[in-house]
Amino acid sequence: MRQPTRHLALVFTALTAAVALAACSTAPGAAPATGPTATDATTAIADPLTPTESTPPTHYPSATTSARTAANVALWYESGGEEQISAVHRQAEEVYSHHDEDMWVIDFTWFFDYVREAQEYPPIPDPKTQAAWSAALKNISEGGGAVYDATRLGTGETSQSAEEARQVERGWKELAKGIKGLEAVEERLGRTFGLQALTAP
Repeated sequence: MRQPTRHLALVFTALTAAVALAACSTAPGAAPATGPTATDATTAIADPLTPTESTPPTHYPSATTSARTAANVALWYESGGEEQISAVHRQAEEVYSHHDEDMWVIDFTWFFDYVREAQEYPPIPDPKTQAAWSAALKNISEGGGAVYDATRLGTGETSQSAEEARQVERGWKELAKGIKGLEAVEERLGRTFGLQALTAP
């Protein structure tokens, strides 16, 4: 009857020693285990496509940029840009309609006000469209200015010198170029961004 008790005591002693060794291996200052821990395994298989605050997703940068630009252009257009384009286009067409009528007195009452307001309006948030818009406004402003200056409105003159006639012709050509530029801007806004004029020019 004494032998089983001794056997159990030996087993208990072995278990106690094993627990003590395990405790020593995890105590502070003990050498780290060589195998990967649960934390290491989690880090190793983390999804590389999961966005974080420090690393924004870059799966489709061109698509993201295009969508952002389109939204900004639509906001510009719908919050007053369309009215700027339509107003300038309407005024330019009105002035240019007198080109073949050989009129000496042309009404520029609102022409330069609309052009100046459009030039001072915030730029279109798309570089290519803005460049075309600026160029069209420049052609319209300079063309209309050349015609206006050469007609010498309010001086009582009823004839033009040869130089004034050439200046008027240059002004008409510049104005026509600006109108075509405006049409190109409107076409680009429709083709690229799906924006259609709400007001007829």
